[in-house]
Amino acid sequence: MAKEERFDRGEAIRFGWEITKNNLLFFVLILLITWSVSAIFSVPNMLGGRYIVIFPFFGLIQLVIGVFVGMAYVRISLRFLNGETAEFSDLWASYPFFFNYLVGNILYALIVLGGLILLIVPGIIWGLKYQFYGFFILDQGMGPVAAIKKSGEITNGSKGNLFVLGLEFFGIILLGALACVVGLFAAIPTVIIARAFVYRKLASQAPPQVLAAPSVPPSTTPMPPGT
Repeated sequence: MAKEERFDRGEAIRFGWEITKNNLLFFVLILLITWSVSAIFSVPNMLGGRYIVIFPFFGLIQLVIGVFVGMAYVRISLRFLNGETAEFSDLWASYPFFFNYLVGNILYALIVLGGLILLIVPGIIWGLKYQFYGFFILDQGMGPVAAIKKSGEITNGSKGNLFVLGLEFFGIILLGALACVVGLFAAIPTVIIARAFVYRKLASQAPPQVLAAPSVPPSTTPMPPGT
């Protein structure tokens, strides 16, 4: 039977805070860059009127930017988790995984949406269950379907703990927003790194894949006489 407590929430948050504290300037600049770029391409949608003709174009750009930002956050968190130093080039360095990550985003959104339609609770459960698909795509090079399935495997027996962690993450972000918004520059990276910590913790405890032994055909070698 799977154990419910397969990671320590406090340990994850402390790890996220330590990484954030030691690299605060880097995270401030990363957030400013991603927020600024996203805001620039949101302006036409907010203006409306004569810009309505180009809405689809800017909407597509926003979608691409959103995928790159998501991949960047995952890549940066994994690099810190591996004891490496993240760089600004990590904002676009994951471009080979763009299509898989985009498809993963769409599949995940459809799964959660379908669950929310089914009286909300299934959507919350499936959201928790499949949330680490992006890590498997970037960290292990999986396809979107395989990554979603793998996320479902490693979160088995931990969804209650993940739900409470999600509430704690919400509280951290809320406190950051209440601190004159400036606190978000510390709160968001803390949550991003802590989530990567939990992913790695759960993935390291997943049972290894057991390959079926190839069937051995009956021997056709003639038995020596007298045996």
